[in-house]
Amino acid sequence: MADTQHTASDDVVVDDEHGGLVRSLSATIPPMLGNAIATLIVLVTVVIGVISLVYTWTGNADEFLPLFQVTVAATVVSLNALYARRTFSYVITLIGAILWLWVSVTPFMPFWQVVLQAVTVTIMVFGVVFSLAAVSLSKKPRF
Repeated sequence: MADTQHTASDDVVVDDEHGGLVRSLSATIPPMLGNAIATLIVLVTVVIGVISLVYTWTGNADEFLPLFQVTVAATVVSLNALYARRTFSYVITLIGAILWLWVSVTPFMPFWQVVLQAVTVTIMVFGVVFSLAAVSLSKKPRF
């Protein structure tokens, strides 16, 4: 026997397309502060990239961060910070990049090195997708 009673509370649908974390990181910050933080991130990544390049060219690549990882992480983090400069949504990408660089220089068994590299790259990619969703959510009017 089917339930024939229908109440208004049955029609309530939770319309939470984005999670609470996306919503919290999509809050906008003042444009001057956002631009300053994004510029600082880009400058720091360029400096780290140049240092890594110098160490690689001088034959001392083992003494600093690997050039390939620095180049990829710096590019992803810088572009993401510039795109999402009015929010703090690029924090997850930044954390993923730092973890990726840390895993790259820490000696692990080869299997665990590959697994940890894959996990940290996934965190970085997730951070980019997350940031894109947060920026699009920050541009929508809040009613």
